[in-house]
Amino acid sequence: MKKKLLCLGIAFLLVGCSRNYMSSLYSNDKEIVSESNSFSVDEETQNIEGQQYSGSLVLEGMDTIWKYDAKEDMNIDISYELSVNKGKAKLVLISPDDACETIVENNEKAEQKELETVTVTLKKGENRIKLVAADKAQIDLDLSVDKGEFNKVGINW
Repeated sequence: MKKKLLCLGIAFLLVGCSRNYMSSLYSNDKEIVSESNSFSVDEETQNIEGQQYSGSLVLEGMDTIWKYDAKEDMNIDISYELSVNKGKAKLVLISPDDACETIVENNEKAEQKELETVTVTLKKGENRIKLVAADKAQIDLDLSVDKGEFNKVGINW
């Protein structure tokens, strides 16, 4: 009887701990800066035209949507409009030394009405932008960067 209760308790513990893995990535910088991507996409419409990405999706987890191999340290402008109808989402810039800088972060019911532009410093080497989301975030994102290569969420490089 004790063994059955112990097994049942362990099973509940394992199920409970694994249920929110995708959402747990949101505040885990060690996982965010890794080369890997882990996500769940329920609905998505995405488009890339030149140096502009636009997407409307329901997302949990993280995926790399932009990369650029800088030949030297430099400043670039990033323009974005990130609206979140449910959950929470953020864009993070990851430098070659795995430093993680939040470009923008919005929570539920945060609606941006116009593009905002920030200047960020890229370090020499591969720089990446990841879209990170939790709680089945409903996201509308427009992103523009003059350099680098965009990729749709869910599409491998």
